[in-house]
Amino acid sequence: MAAKKPAKKKSPKRERKELRFLPVKTQSSLYTGLGGMAGALALGAGVYGQWIREPGYPWAQYLVAGGALALGAALWFSDESGDAVRVGDAGVALEKGSELVRVAWCDLRRIGISARKLVLETEAQTFEIPLSGHGPAAARILKEAVERVPEAVDVKPRDSDALPAPKDDDGEQVPVENLQIAGRHCAASDKPIAFERDARLCPTCAQVYHRDHVPKKCVTCDDEIASSAYAV
Repeated sequence: MAAKKPAKKKSPKRERKELRFLPVKTQSSLYTGLGGMAGALALGAGVYGQWIREPGYPWAQYLVAGGALALGAALWFSDESGDAVRVGDAGVALEKGSELVRVAWCDLRRIGISARKLVLETEAQTFEIPLSGHGPAAARILKEAVERVPEAVDVKPRDSDALPAPKDDDGEQVPVENLQIAGRHCAASDKPIAFERDARLCPTCAQVYHRDHVPKKCVTCDDEIASSAYAV
């Protein structure tokens, strides 16, 4: 009786990871919080004094207007750096509430710094990350961009030197989520990716290829990928 051949072990699927950065609390965010609290108190006192108390206070309308203005300003500026940022194998992702907006490294056309914000430009849209609350995230983005897509980096040395030095323990390491590939086209053959299982990604710049048309070198970053491209 012939012995059964041992089943071939499948190579473990590479787990794509990224670092998740929460906004850093700054002195300006403290002032914003205090301003919001003061505005809310003034607004509440004004509402009571103008519409609830009998007779109303003649100056209550000014409390309502000033409190609403202060509260609105605090809410506006508090949102400036409130989104978490993710940086890793798949590119850069911004958490917009429950939605994850992702930009692959290969799609970045320019990375610059303007008006205290890190600006990420693609052919279709532009994203801005405030440096006041996301200095470590911006530093990590620049570090990885220099390694993955150096031609897209357009940052002056004095601006990059002002950022904190990237550290190994920055951020929280999490798996890459919500990676949408279906609908994109293979960068080598232009064949549409109908199913995500057919996609293969460059480990350096996350360029997308159809599994039947993976080139020896990535057409975007020129790295060897024939045997290192990974499945989604």
